[in-house]
Amino acid sequence: MKESKPKSRLDRFYERIESEGFESLTLSERASFGLTWLFMETNNGGLHQFFFNDSGKLAPDALRGLEMVGAPKTADILRRAMSVFPDSRVPVDILDRRELLCGLPEGLQWDRLGELTTEFYQTSEPVAELLDAYVQKHPEEFPT
Repeated sequence: MKESKPKSRLDRFYERIESEGFESLTLSERASFGLTWLFMETNNGGLHQFFFNDSGKLAPDALRGLEMVGAPKTADILRRAMSVFPDSRVPVDILDRRELLCGLPEGLQWDRLGELTTEFYQTSEPVAELLDAYVQKHPEEFPT
């Protein structure tokens, strides 16, 4: 009989979200989930892609995750990226978020988010390792 590979933290989050809803995740799990999506989307297409896609609704969770694991430089980059939205509030609704993004002056939408994406790529903070260490130290915050 073939032994099955253990499910990743992200897979376990998805299972729980599917069965019980996003709200069933603890604050730390939400932060971890948002952080994971921040990196997947940004590494694939920059901060503009992160905000433009459904993942953009996770920006506050991702920011909390960066602060939670102790990545202040990366948190500052995300905070500045979020500031392109009115009052630095990233809309949860994808259509509202896209409308705001597309309505931004070109310098904010592309140039500023592009500069911040470059900073994001260049930061030396080992966020994945910091997150793993945080999860190891605080298993009670990750019951999944």
